[in-house]
Amino acid sequence: MKRITTLLLILALGFQLKAQVLKELGQIPLDFTPDYIDFSPNDHYMVLEHDRQYQVWDVKSATKILEGEHAFTLGRYIKDLAVSTGSGYIMFENEQVFMTFDYQHNSTLVKAYSLIDGKSLWETDQLHMAISVTETILTAHGVQEGNLFEPGLNVKSNSNKFYTKDKFIDRLINYLPERQAITINGKNGLQLVDVKTGKLHWTQKAVSGGIGELLYDTKTKRMLAIQVPNSEGAIDQLASKQEVLALDAGTGKLLWRVEYSGTFQPGFASVIGNTLVLPYLELTFIDVETGEEIQGDIKTRTQAAKTTTKVIGNIMAIDRAVHGSEEAQGPNKYNRLIPRKLHFNSDGKLCYFTTFNEEGQLGTGMKKGYLIIDIHKDKVEKEEYGILGNQWTVVQDEMVDGLFYVKASGNLNRTMITALDAKTGDVVFETKKASNSADITKLFNPFMVSNGRIVDIVSQGIYIHDAKTGEELSYTRTKDLGIGRVKYSEFYANGILLFGTKGLAIIDFEGNHLASVATKSLLDVIATKEEVWVLENKTFTRIHSKNGDVLETNILPKTEHVFLSPSGNTIANFSTSNKQLSIKQQG
Repeated sequence: MKRITTLLLILALGFQLKAQVLKELGQIPLDFTPDYIDFSPNDHYMVLEHDRQYQVWDVKSATKILEGEHAFTLGRYIKDLAVSTGSGYIMFENEQVFMTFDYQHNSTLVKAYSLIDGKSLWETDQLHMAISVTETILTAHGVQEGNLFEPGLNVKSNSNKFYTKDKFIDRLINYLPERQAITINGKNGLQLVDVKTGKLHWTQKAVSGGIGELLYDTKTKRMLAIQVPNSEGAIDQLASKQEVLALDAGTGKLLWRVEYSGTFQPGFASVIGNTLVLPYLELTFIDVETGEEIQGDIKTRTQAAKTTTKVIGNIMAIDRAVHGSEEAQGPNKYNRLIPRKLHFNSDGKLCYFTTFNEEGQLGTGMKKGYLIIDIHKDKVEKEEYGILGNQWTVVQDEMVDGLFYVKASGNLNRTMITALDAKTGDVVFETKKASNSADITKLFNPFMVSNGRIVDIVSQGIYIHDAKTGEELSYTRTKDLGIGRVKYSEFYANGILLFGTKGLAIIDFEGNHLASVATKSLLDVIATKEEVWVLENKTFTRIHSKNGDVLETNILPKTEHVFLSPSGNTIANFSTSNKQLSIKQQG
């Protein structure tokens, strides 16, 4: 099953979008049949690609900006094969730059073009990306077989102005919008390169290996590089050092480096005041100025747990090598290594739910409790011990409107949600225990709190609770939806999409069943506030997002192909019979 935030849908035409008013922007004659059409996040640009050929167009004016050929096969064509060459691109909307990369294990050619007039800005063959043998296995980059339509926004950049579909480039390139520059994880070290001019600002040889995330501290003008192993392979996992390195963004000077424990997760590290908070193995507080782990309450309380990290990390590395990355990443096997998102109450104090013993040692014992932490003082101000017993494993936590919610899995894989007062840690309510699949290796379905409701999805049904009291407002059994066993769920603007073994169901936030669509070969789904589009091999179905009415179902002719932008605002229709590309946008 594919996620609803897909960036590309290839459909056959023969329909009109009744719920939207679309304006014809132009007809474009093409001399090739595009396999892919990607849209930039704001629908300003589109990139057409076929094998090694590419074209970049301005959508609104329906004019071609530039065209060219990649030196190698596009990275997206390769599934899980071990190869050491590829081509891809990055689009920078702020700087209006389109950049191509032709990479192989011993050289990289980078070319930059203006998105204003298509003129060449600069090119270089001196920025060698460190493509190792293990890095060329795409599963190490989170790409599973058949998973060709992944979201293209780079999570490391924390910006929708850096867009790439290539997983190699996504791993080896980091974008610093504050400096209008990119860092390239090269063979000679970490290099900072100006996006517009190609000027190499500096090279720091001390930084090598994979960079999981790059943080920029505007106060100190420092870059914090969080290193990760080059791949998920056992050798890299066992041999690589996990470190955080601080660099002067202007000069590249290495200011400090410090090892960290636990499993890296992008988007979880935060700089709070003068403290870098790493939640990968319980909590680690690092002084941004000195790079030293702060000698305070948190370090004292986590010392025992961290002494066992290396042993568990080795077990996980071997497990991944034997069983693959998916098996080793389930929520139940190594719970102490699962990072926790950071939540803060109205007083600015960190709210943290974890395992600790009666002496307050984090990551030890079996019972789970709640902590309120003053990061600036490095002090646990309040702890509530034993809120959850030995049998419960935390799988998700959220905080909304002064309540801290924890979803946990217990005996027989039952789950429940406990709500705490974020300021006091007092238990406000617990939901009743819900039954799930007996297979504990299955990933859990997340819950969501919105509009005063808790939407909790389990393998046997969907619960709607009052977010303040926990009162059960509705329950819908999945077997009544006609979609078989629920495999995956997604939230969208008006409700929930449930992907089952036999079809797709749509439910609103009140628990009302809006629609179900039987599917045999579901390729993709995209949902907007107005409509849900469901694509199969031979049919395309449009469903009204709010009332569930099926607007139309079309048999897909072979001569027409449609490409939709992720926003649902732009449609590009290509006819293989006359080689014309029609572009429409909401007016």
